[in-house]
Amino acid sequence: MSTIIDIFKSNRKILVEIALCKLVEGFFILLGAAALVKFINAPSEQFLLATFAFFASRFIFSSRAEIFFVRLSTNVQTSFRKSIHKQIFIKETQSGELLTLIFDTVQALDDFFIKVAPQIASAIIFLPIFLICAAFTDLLTAGILILTLPIAPLLLWLIGKATAEKNARAWAELQKLNGDFKELLSAITTLKMFGRIDAGAKKIRESSQKSSSATLDVLKLAFVSSFALELITTLSIALVAVTLGLRLVAGGVEFQAALFLLLLAPEFFLPIRKFGVAFHVIISARSSIERLQKFLVDTTNFTGSVKKILMPPSISLDNVSFTYPKKKSPVLSGVSLKFSAGKITALVGDSGAGKSTILKLLAGILTPTAGEIFWNELPISRMEKNSRLSKVSYAPQAPHLFNASLFNNFTMFDTLDDANLKKLLAELNLQLDLTSKQKLSRGQLQRLGLIRALLKDTPIILLDEPTAGLDELTEQKVIALIKKISPRRTIIIATHRLALIDAADEVIQL
Repeated sequence: MSTIIDIFKSNRKILVEIALCKLVEGFFILLGAAALVKFINAPSEQFLLATFAFFASRFIFSSRAEIFFVRLSTNVQTSFRKSIHKQIFIKETQSGELLTLIFDTVQALDDFFIKVAPQIASAIIFLPIFLICAAFTDLLTAGILILTLPIAPLLLWLIGKATAEKNARAWAELQKLNGDFKELLSAITTLKMFGRIDAGAKKIRESSQKSSSATLDVLKLAFVSSFALELITTLSIALVAVTLGLRLVAGGVEFQAALFLLLLAPEFFLPIRKFGVAFHVIISARSSIERLQKFLVDTTNFTGSVKKILMPPSISLDNVSFTYPKKKSPVLSGVSLKFSAGKITALVGDSGAGKSTILKLLAGILTPTAGEIFWNELPISRMEKNSRLSKVSYAPQAPHLFNASLFNNFTMFDTLDDANLKKLLAELNLQLDLTSKQKLSRGQLQRLGLIRALLKDTPIILLDEPTAGLDELTEQKVIALIKKISPRRTIIIATHRLALIDAADEVIQL
């Protein structure tokens, strides 16, 4: 829950602006109703213009509040996506779950802030104001409003309990559909080669039908809840209207007061009626928050070693084997290697020999299927994962370019010293507008990965083909920078390039 609280704290200004807009909107609703009553009781151009002005102002402030809600939604989605991106590197997450989290789960929050949050704000601010105003006008009508108000939230709570299980099933089916679709895309060349495209399409079709069926079950309950809320609020308004009508005939209430309360009653129940229309959005948003919290909050109990490690460490692989999921042939089988502490080691070998796999194993992205990796004499399987990963920087062959400014791409969304970043850019001959979202060439991406690794400032640096595709001059600049930062660091570089091999202190052949 702390993640959500922190996000709202960072958007405190927007929340205050929303509250002020809603407060002013509420007062304009009251003033508009009062002016309309005056016009009906004593028609005049002045009261008509006042009524028009008050209701026009009400819609202006309502539209302004919606703009603030859009801004709040964008900020919250961005915050969650940044948190998810950070967790990607320290959590073992299935691709289907990750796709669902980043797209569908976070998108459900957008629907919540656009469709539901304005009604929540209206209910929180309007209901007390309207109740106080009704109480000053007529206590009996205020009492009817208070008595009928809890019925709708109670109904929502009961339907929400009934819908929770169906909604969980719908999200599970959607997550499975995302995973199956990604798997099909990644294997489409192989499937086409062996004539299995139809089988893959059939699997996707079945997953899609299950997902649609589960979603339809949720929507059925949502439509029923919407009808029930409409019925309850309509009956409540009718009760107020009938009571006022009978009392008006009997002389128990004045005409102007009765008309004012009759105009106020629909506005009083309007936010609750709109809850019913967007009930499925409420359910989806609640499930989304639970999934995001579960993903972002690390509940793993630490039972690993706390033995102090001298940095930079030597790194050794003891009889390590690794086979990728759904593959039969191992990429590595019984590999034993040792990388000296505080040295630059070039890891060389033919394509497919397993250089990139070894770097991913050392980075903690993959886990050996057999054998053990040691830092000095300590097996890393006994180390706390976050602590271990905080000491390793890894730059892959194709660094990912996030849909964000180049500054955030280089710093991985952390708050770092601008001067250090600009110094590294200058040393690698990169002239970029850091505030833009421009695309980068292959060579620029390679240097992006290297700068990310250096900005993390860790004692272990793993580089996968950092100079691939670079011209000779740029390659020399990269090598010079690596040599410059090499003291007190264990640097392992997978490469084919002779210049990098010559610059290394040690060379290991696979």
